Order: sequence, then C-alpha cells, then structure tokens
Amino acid sequence: MSTQSIYVYDLPHSERKELCRILDQNNKWEELGGTHMKYDFLTIQGLRKEVFRGNSPSEELLTLWGHQNHTVLELFILLSRMKHYQAMSAIKSQVDRKFHVLINDADDNLNCLLEDLVLNRHAKDFIPQHNIDTDRKILNDGRMLRKDNQNPQIVVNENEVSKEDNESDNFNKLFLKPKSPLPLGLTMSDISCVAESAGAIPQIPYEELQKSTNNWDSSVILGKGGFGIVFKGVWKCTQVAIKRIEKREDNPESHSEQIKQSITELHCLNAYRHDNILPLYGYSIGGPHPCLVYQYMSGGCLDNRLRTRDPNKVLSWEQRLNIAIGTARGLQFLHTIGEKPLIHGDIKPANILLDPCDNAKIGDFGLAREGPHSNYTHIKVSRIHGTRPYLPDEFLRSKKVSTKVDTYSFGVVLLEIATALGVYVEQRQHKFLRDHVINYEGDLLELKDRRVTSGDACYTKLIDIAKLCVNKKPKDRPEMVAVLISLEEIHL
Repeated sequence: MSTQSIYVYDLPHSERKELCRILDQNNKWEELGGTHMKYDFLTIQGLRKEVFRGNSPSEELLTLWGHQNHTVLELFILLSRMKHYQAMSAIKSQVDRKFHVLINDADDNLNCLLEDLVLNRHAKDFIPQHNIDTDRKILNDGRMLRKDNQNPQIVVNENEVSKEDNESDNFNKLFLKPKSPLPLGLTMSDISCVAESAGAIPQIPYEELQKSTNNWDSSVILGKGGFGIVFKGVWKCTQVAIKRIEKREDNPESHSEQIKQSITELHCLNAYRHDNILPLYGYSIGGPHPCLVYQYMSGGCLDNRLRTRDPNKVLSWEQRLNIAIGTARGLQFLHTIGEKPLIHGDIKPANILLDPCDNAKIGDFGLAREGPHSNYTHIKVSRIHGTRPYLPDEFLRSKKVSTKVDTYSFGVVLLEIATALGVYVEQRQHKFLRDHVINYEGDLLELKDRRVTSGDACYTKLIDIAKLCVNKKPKDRPEMVAVLISLEEIHL
C-alpha cells in the first residue's frame, strides 16, 4: 500500500500500538484530540473513561478519528504541530520521506515544505488529492452548486473558479495555519442560499428559540458535537430539538463547513418529506447563532438504544424489525422519488431517530447528494465523506457514489440491529462488524443479541438480508425497494 494516501484505519498494528503507548504517556492524547483534532469536551471526557475499562484512550481516539477517513499524513502533521517528535517517529515509515524533515523542526519545516509544494504545484504528488473535481448541481437561477472537500455547497459562478486555484486554495486550508482570522458566521452568499433552500420552511426569530430553551439552559442539552449543541425546547406549544451551530474561533473553517452542510439539509428536508424522514420545523439565521429546529424524537437515536444498559429500554425483535422496515422505507423513497435518486451518504444508527412509538426517522442530511441518472451506474466525487465502517470499497477507493452506497450502509446497520455488536472493535480478529459476521466460523446464532429472548427466525432473516446488502460488488447488492419488500415479508 502506498504511504502517500494511507488512511489511519490502515495503519499497521505494530506502529499503531507503539503510537498509542507513546500518546498514553502523560495523557498527550488529550492535547492531540482536544486541541488539534478539535473534539469537544464531552468527547474527551468520554475517552478518559476508557482507562477504567482497561482500554487505551489513544486507541479509541485514533479509531474515532480514523472513521472520518483521515490519513496518516494528516496525523503526522498534527503531531508535528504538537512538536511530539517521538510520536512522529513511531509512524514515519508510513509517511512519504519528504515529510520526515518535520521531525527535526516541526513548525518551521512544516510551513516551508508545504508552501514549497504549493508554489511548485507538486502537492498532488505527495498529498492525497482532495479536490480534483466537484459535484455540481444547477440551481434555478443558473448558478452552480459546487461541493468540495472543505466547503461543500459554496455557490459560485462556474467561470470564476479554475481547477488549479481550487487545488491550491484547498491545500492551504487543509494544511497551513491561516495568517489572519477568517470571517465567522453567514456570508451574503450563505443567506441567499439558505433562503432558496428553505422554500416553505419558516424562519424563526432567534429570540423565540432562546425563550423556548429557557435562555439555552444547560439542563435541556440533548447532545453536543463538533459543530454545535442540540437543545430540547418547547416552541409553539410543541416539543422540538434545536441544533445551535457554534462559531469556533479556533477553527472557522469547520464552522463554515457546517453552515454549508446545514444548507444542504435545509434543501433536502424541504424537498423530500416522508413519514420516515425527520421533519424540520424551521430555521433561524437572524441571531448570534444559526439554528435548525427539528421534531423532538423522544425515543432517542438507534445507536443509544442498541447500546443501552437499561433493561427497560432494550429493543424487542418486533421493535427492531419495525425500525429496519421504517428506515428502508425512507431510503427507498429518497432513491426513487425524483428523476435522480437522493443518496443520503451517512446512514448509521446515530442518524436513525426514534419517535415515542419507536418508529424510525432518518436524520442528518448534511452529506446528501443527488445520484446519477438511471442510465448511469454511478457518479465520481472528489472527497470521501461519511463514517468508515459504513462505507463500501468502491466509495473509499474509487470515490464512486450510487444508491448502492446507502444499501451497503443499511446492511451494516441491519447487522448492528441483529447483534448489537460494535461496528468496529480493535480487539476482534475481523475489526469491522461486516467482516466479523461474514467470516464467522461458528453458528451465527451465537452472535445474536442475547438480551432479548426468542426471535431466532427474525434474527436469521435480518442477517441474510444484511449479507446481501454488504456484498463487495455494488451490482450484487439489491436496491432498497427490494430490501424493503424482503423485510416486510418477515413474520415474527
């Protein structure tokens, strides 16, 4: 495997083990994760608990970051900014030799080397290419909707952007520290795009959302992520979930990226409405923080329900089958409703939300994109988005996108529904759940979630359907319509 584009999850075991040993010393992983990988306090706090479970926090951090398709070169550069030369040395064999000079003097050599690569237009020879061409979509007013690796969905005039300028600009954004602060918040282009994407979805005054959450009271926080905080509120006498997009002074580009993804979500949820798609009630762009307002899903996300330790919240086989059917019904709707399919691109249990009756609704459309016309099998994209264990090889290696990417992801979700096993476990012989199940040498019933009794027939059929969905070749995977029909034929 070439060291020019090796992903973190492909880092050889010996180098990875040594790196984790080094980072665990004096808890240097906390600086790496919090300061340089930009994980929030709650994520870091959760990783600290791995020590009490007998696990390596560094190992869990690398797994988490690796699932976002980061490369060993990116990790090497972050370590150079920490001036952690011992950790850099542990993985230098997996990085192009031209970057080994960073071990001697990280800051000076990093900027000199990367600026030289950009000026001489040789960056693409040493850095994994992130922005060779773009997904495009014609808007009603004739502008182009361009998605690239750092700023998906920036609205531009096609004639204003050259490929060469694009590559250089994005290379600088990814690897060089900005020399002056970038503007935060919404631009005029963003506001125009928001208004166009929102359609009939109402704009809500920021003050109303502030009041609905008791002035953003910390006691009503539902969750935190890299881009913002989700609050529970009561708006118009209705329980809602409000995602408040935070401005990050230390990383304005991530804020800009979330703005673009939120615009994508606005567009999708305005254009595609279905019983199994999370309803968006409104949005706000008039206050200090842009916000999206969703239906409150009291059942939580499927990921939490599958991992719960509360015996009263463990899903029955009937509930699991119902959730699988609902998710499949939502996906087949997205794939068949228009002239071109809408590909979600990030199907996983964390993005499947449950209402009070545990009916499934698909959320988080920030990575969604239109697929090819029916006479084409796939389209090619410039940047890999999504979560590694749920993505098929043709997307990871060749950046080919089709509805079969969602089918594969859904197949992995079915395996989780049936077994409740982790989607990626470093200690397993086959780390990815898909490989663990496919290559399991014993009776597959041994992998069944034993917290719920009976259900052997349902479990077996879910596994059988999942295996079809996670076939290595896209042509061997069924379309989601066929998957839905198969699920509906299961009798408990």
